[in-house]
Parts: sequence; C-alpha cells; structure tokens
Amino acid sequence: MRSMLGQSAASAKSVDVISGISVDASGNVEYHLYQPGEPPNIELLEINKNSNDFDATVWRNLSLLYCQMEFNVPLYLSATPNASDYTAQLVDAVEHIMGDLKSSRVVLLAKGSSAKALKQGVVLIQPFNQLKVQRETAQGISGDTRKEGVQQSSLCSDLSQPPSFFTTSSGVQLPEPVELTIMLQQSSNANGKVTAPVVQFVPAAENATTVQILKLSMAVVCMGGSQMPLVDAATDLILPALRDQLAAMKRVAMKNTAHKAEVCSYQFCPPGWLHPVTAIYDLSHGETELALVEERKNLHRRLGLTLDRPLLRTANAVCLKNIEAVASRTSGTKRLTDVHVGLINSGVSGGRQSLVQGSYEYYHYLQDRIDDNGWGCAYRSLQTIVSWFRLQHYTTLPVPSHEEIQQTLVDIEDKEPSFVGSKEWIGAIEISFVLDKLLGVSCKILNVSSGAEMPSYCRQLALHFETQGTPVMIGGGVLAYTLLGVDYNELTGDSSFLILDPHYTKGEDLKAIKSGGWVGWKKAVSQTGQPFFLQNKFYNLLCPQRPNTV
Repeated sequence: MRSMLGQSAASAKSVDVISGISVDASGNVEYHLYQPGEPPNIELLEINKNSNDFDATVWRNLSLLYCQMEFNVPLYLSATPNASDYTAQLVDAVEHIMGDLKSSRVVLLAKGSSAKALKQGVVLIQPFNQLKVQRETAQGISGDTRKEGVQQSSLCSDLSQPPSFFTTSSGVQLPEPVELTIMLQQSSNANGKVTAPVVQFVPAAENATTVQILKLSMAVVCMGGSQMPLVDAATDLILPALRDQLAAMKRVAMKNTAHKAEVCSYQFCPPGWLHPVTAIYDLSHGETELALVEERKNLHRRLGLTLDRPLLRTANAVCLKNIEAVASRTSGTKRLTDVHVGLINSGVSGGRQSLVQGSYEYYHYLQDRIDDNGWGCAYRSLQTIVSWFRLQHYTTLPVPSHEEIQQTLVDIEDKEPSFVGSKEWIGAIEISFVLDKLLGVSCKILNVSSGAEMPSYCRQLALHFETQGTPVMIGGGVLAYTLLGVDYNELTGDSSFLILDPHYTKGEDLKAIKSGGWVGWKKAVSQTGQPFFLQNKFYNLLCPQRPNTV
C-alpha cells in the first residue's frame, strides 16, 4: 500500500500542502498540513468530510499527478527451473528497468484536463537533459531551458487549474489528474548523436525451454503543489515513486516463483479517505485466493476499514486514466439504475420501510436484442441481482446472458445440453445454483404456500433488507418479480411490497416505468380487492446473502 501524499514538495510560492496522513485510535483519518517557514510547522488539519472544506483547502493548492506503465518481462528458464534462477533473472530485469528510469533517455509527456490545459496542448519534459521543457502546440514545438535563477518552465497549475472534478464509486470527489506518459529515447546516445536502433542478443547459459512472462502493471499517484514546476514534479515525485513501486513489485513477484506472476497496482478511495491510496496485488491466483484475502484484511485494518464488505478489490479501483473517454463509453450502454428512488408513498400508515441497500440495474424484457417476452422474467430478475453484486464491487464478472445462465446450469448437470438456447423457464432454485456457481453467493429460500400468506413474511423480509440489503427474487406462482423492499406496520399487520417488474417491454424511460407501475409499491390485495399474489399459487422468495468478506 502506498499513498503519495507525503511526497509533495513546497512550491515556488510556498503554498501550504498536505504533508502526511495518519489513522487515530478510533480509526479516523487525520490530515496534517505542512507550512513552510523557519522553522517549518506541521499542524493537524481540521476537515469536515461532509462539507467542501477538503476541496477548498487542498485541491485549490494541489495538483493530482498520475502515471501508468506496463512491462511484460520475459524470463528464460531451464527445463527444470528453480527459484534461484527465477529470482536472478527477475532481479536483473528490474535493475535494468530501474536504470532506464534514471537515465537521460527518459522523456515524459504531460497532459491536463482543465480548459487552460486543453489550449496549451501536451507538455514535453526531459528531466535529466539539462532540465529542458518543451511545449507541443498547434504551431509546433517551442522550448525553454531552465537556467539557474530563472523559473521559465510550465507549472502543475498550467495543466490542472481550475480543477475539473469527478465522483468515485464511494462518493469522493477527485480532480481529474495530470496524466504523465513516460517514453525512452532509443535513437540517440549519451553524446546526443542520432544512432540507429540496436538489437541486442544475449545467449542463454543453457537450453531454455520455458519462457515465462512476468507482467508488471505500474500506476502511481502523487500530489504536488499547484505552483510546482512540472520538471520538479517529474524528477522529485513521479520518477522516484515509480522506482519505489517497482522495488515493491519485485518483492511481491519474488514470493511467487511457481506461477506466472501478474503484479498490478490499483488506486482506491475507500470511505473516509479523501484522496487515492495505492495497493499492489499479485493477481496470478485470483482475488478469492486465501493469501490475497488475508492481505486485503490486513490493509483494511491498517486503513481503519470495516471487515465485512469489499472495499479494496480490483472492482473498487478508481480509474484515473482517460476519465472522459471511460465515462462516455460507459454512458452509452448504461441501463437505468435505482428506478425505485422517489417512490415514498406505500399506502401503509405508520409502517417502517426496509429497502435494498446499494445500487442495481433494471433488467427487463426485450433488452440486449433478445425476445424473451413470455419466458425470460426470472432470467431478468437474476441479471438485476448480479448487477447489484457488481455495483457493490463483490465481483468483476459481467452480468450473464440468457445463454450463459443456461450453460451454467448445464455445466453443473442440473439441465440437459438441449436446455442451452431454449425458451424454458427457470425459478428460484435454478437462480440459487447460478449465483453459487458464478459468484460464490449462497441464498436462503422462503417457501410460501399461498399468495395469501405473503404479508406474514414481511418481518423476515424486513430483517433481510436491513441485514443483507440484496434484492429478492420472487419465483413460483405464474410470474417472476424482483422485490426491492417492504413497508410493514407490526402493530396493525398492514404491509406493502416494493416490486420491480421485469415484464416491461418498452425503452429506458424512467417516467413511463414509474407511471406504468413497472416499479412501485404493491399491496398483497389492492383496495379494489384484486390480489397481486395469487391465493392458489405457491411462491419461493430467494434471498441472496451478502458475502461477509473483503
């Protein structure tokens, strides 16, 4: 775990910067303010997390810097590879990359997101080449050399102020970072003379029959003063952070000599943290592997986070690269979410509402160009439930299609191969099998012998929503629904059910969905005497259990 908060340097105008963070005995995150002077002073910064104090105090004077690099390192091992051979090649490869990051061949491209930055274009930084900075504009490339006593280079604020904010999945507002891309000059030598590219051949000491690719995905986040020259940000923050992270990745990779290590760094903004923190994982085993679970638990404890839900899985990671491109690409395919919000009046007087916790996507008939009208309601309810687990970051698996759901049931030998591609119904039992197989999620099933008995299960359903918070699939009867909550008066027994109906066949029109009753509060028996739950049919209430894990 690495937070680059403590890497900030005093700017040219001595703007106060955050110099450190800590977690007190109660698990609260504390921020410390560095005030330059003689002597310098470090004081505790009082920040109300429910206000805009952090934005006003920090991001006005700081710039968020982000740099990402990937390396695919080939390791040539003998027919009977051993740990020492693996380690020796790994150390040699990492030292080679370290040398490149310290060489004069390093060139960085800095790109900002502010309106001012878009006009300026891309800034070219050569940190070890006489501290020369160039700016690439529509008119060409202009250069200015930093001479002693002269501050002519671009500043971080040129690319980051005023900041443009985006909101993370945990509700934290972050400024869009200044993105730095590292390149290596391959066509010139130390004397500055242009040379042709060179291919180097190094014969193996013995026959190498195994080529193992070590994948290193690096990403560092730094916070520098807004008046800090970009050259200083590159030399004092970004490059040292990359070298430190590379050394940490080497230690992680050396623990895994028996598998193809895939060491990646991710940025997170867990609840209570107002800036990104970085964690390094070896994903070659998968996120559910016991060692990674224990590692995440340790990180949760160090950061003062709860241990009953995932906050530092890869699905929780914050994307800091090409934020606008990711947002536009996602918005075009995004379904309606949380369509029940705003439906307050349930018709129950003096009742207590217990609702789904977290977000979900509304899946219904005829989506994805699949004509499942008349047979796909349970499939759609399952897809809504899986979307809840995705949006709560319990999984990175995509929501399964109808055919993938059917194939899963065939794979566990619950259905015959001919089931794939059919229009056969599924129910609560099949959905529980799929959730267990794909997500490792267990389910409780409440068996209701008649629709008339549904109100008597409100107390159990309220407890489910208050403790588990997952959507409930209503099967049996004739049609399948998704239950999002209940409103129950324990004194009078009056009750109402918040139903999400997957039988909707029109477009993604929230107003039409609400006005048409496709999501809304339903009484077991309406005021006109019309039963919503049929009295001569049985019902199965599938209650997915929230995994108690990190």
